Amino acid sequence: MFDIETMRLMLGAVSLMVLVLFYLGVYRPTRSAFAGWWTLALLCSGLSSTFLLMNGTIVQGLANPASSVASAVGVTCTWFATRSLRRSTVPIWVLPAGAALVLALAALGDPAENIWAGDGILFIYMAAMLGAAATEVWATWHEHRRELGSGGEARVALLVSALAATVLCGFYVERAALFLAVGPESALFQTLAGTGATSAILLLCLVAVTFSASALGWDQRTHDLRRRAISDDLTGLLGRSEFLAWAETAVTDSPAGVSLVVADLDHFKQINDVHGHAAGDLALREFADVLREAVGVGEFAGRLGGEEFALLLRDAPERASERLDDLAAAFAARAASFETPLPTVSFGVAAGEHGETLTDVFEHADKAMYQAKADGRDRVVAYTPEPT
Repeated sequence: MFDIETMRLMLGAVSLMVLVLFYLGVYRPTRSAFAGWWTLALLCSGLSSTFLLMNGTIVQGLANPASSVASAVGVTCTWFATRSLRRSTVPIWVLPAGAALVLALAALGDPAENIWAGDGILFIYMAAMLGAAATEVWATWHEHRRELGSGGEARVALLVSALAATVLCGFYVERAALFLAVGPESALFQTLAGTGATSAILLLCLVAVTFSASALGWDQRTHDLRRRAISDDLTGLLGRSEFLAWAETAVTDSPAGVSLVVADLDHFKQINDVHGHAAGDLALREFADVLREAVGVGEFAGRLGGEEFALLLRDAPERASERLDDLAAAFAARAASFETPLPTVSFGVAAGEHGETLTDVFEHADKAMYQAKADGRDRVVAYTPEPT
């Protein structure tokens, strides 16, 4: 069995070696957000292990807190990397706040004499960040299972990463509990959560997750490039042809409980004529943002052209209409933030039915949208078949 110093040296060496390979092989060619945050996490992992090698020397008082800070920054970057998988915003303030908290408590614990100074709060922080990361990866994995065109390799990588993050979270929960309950010098702590056990678990998870992270970094880059190719330049939503292709698959594969929505901004030409095309472009982008916030898993939105948009909702028309009322209210609420007015919206909704083509459903939704215009605009109309 390797001694503690050897385990730390191996962990640090592997972290730095994987860092170089990952940086050159994944981050530099992809420049994806996930790869960037994971590169920083690897760097911090290597630095943390390197600083711990200085325990027992005259610089222990500085190196020990530095190791704790590197660990805190690294695990926060890991959480940020997982948030980028779903393109969620990253709360940057957590990075300095977490590092400052860990550093302050480590410094107060006499690190020159106590190698465990501040580790109680560090273990709790590590468990919290790893739990948050695991939650993000499991959610991303679940979304990939239902996402159209999602690759199997990415799903496997997500599953491996989710399992590793869950295991690490559980380990640090155990480590924090034992640290507080029996103390770091106890035989129980040393056996189940000591430096040797920690180095071994981190080493195994590091190698497993980094290979998965490579696949995720490339997958994120591929998704970004594909999104640019299939998206409308102004709004970032699906373009007309891509939306229709996705809708064709959705209506054909599972018409029951699917609603197609056509939305048209009311009096849009007047906004362009009175306030200029910049105001019109702003209205289009703001409406696209509201659509993005409204769609759920397995749903999507696109710009058909001009001021006309479309959505595929996995709800029956009654429920879809209620959601569209909320969507229209959310769009109207944004108007208070702008000097130029935002238009109202007319919606037409049609249900996917067995035996109907996308062309049929689209015509029904379009007809309902024009009925909403005729009824006074700024409303939702669900298509009703004419009596035969």
